Amino acid sequence: MTTWFGNHQSSQSSGQQPEVGGPYLVIQNLSAAYNHLQILANVSLQVWRQQVVAIVGPNGAGKTTILKAVGGLLRPVRGAILVEGEDIAGLPVWEVVRRGIVYVPEGTNVFPEMSVLENLEIGGYLHRAAIPARLDFVYQIFPELQRKQQTLAGNLSGGQQRMVVLARGLMAGAKMLLLDDPFLGLSPKYVKIFCDVFRTLRRQGMTLLISGQHVRRILNVADRAFLLEGGKITLTGTGPELLHNHHLQKTLFGIEATCEMGEALQMEK
Repeated sequence: MTTWFGNHQSSQSSGQQPEVGGPYLVIQNLSAAYNHLQILANVSLQVWRQQVVAIVGPNGAGKTTILKAVGGLLRPVRGAILVEGEDIAGLPVWEVVRRGIVYVPEGTNVFPEMSVLENLEIGGYLHRAAIPARLDFVYQIFPELQRKQQTLAGNLSGGQQRMVVLARGLMAGAKMLLLDDPFLGLSPKYVKIFCDVFRTLRRQGMTLLISGQHVRRILNVADRAFLLEGGKITLTGTGPELLHNHHLQKTLFGIEATCEMGEALQMEK
């Protein structure tokens, strides 16, 4: 069933991941700008623990801006960002990371002249005593990185470098990962690897907030999803509901990546 609330549409479905207890992340009336150009206008949303939540929308809609504001990389103009009831809006990145909120940028943003191991150790700089245990965890998830740990990161393939970027976020002790276009440029082999990793992280209690242009892939893994247009949320629902919504299809026509991997990308409930 679909209803309207204020200026955005909301869909409810029995297939949605249950929202038990209070929300982990609450964004209230968030506004943000770059160089005096407003990007977000009074955005509000909630994310529960152990959910996969997607934010999709046209280029320039403000998807990355939301992630960067939550991750401490961008100071909002106004609004609140509550994590377990604490307002973290405007805190520096390291303080946000200390609270378990880690932004993982798109692409292959590695330190190319440093080894894989050194790249990973940088991710754990705030909790040095925990580095050995977190390395064990990362190597269980990405055994390929353990085999390549002494290799310069710049000599890895694109998919392997993307592994390093995500693993570096895990080394920071993330409770919630803010994933900016995680499937960008990945081959089918690495898409499957990353989907398996997302399943593992979710089973272990981690929360994922994902944005990007690969609409079908992202919505296929999402418990809850938001369509962002012109810096405002215009549609909410489960991932599959939004994927089949006529307004979303019309709005994103021509930018959705073609992908017929629905079954492979479905999260385990």
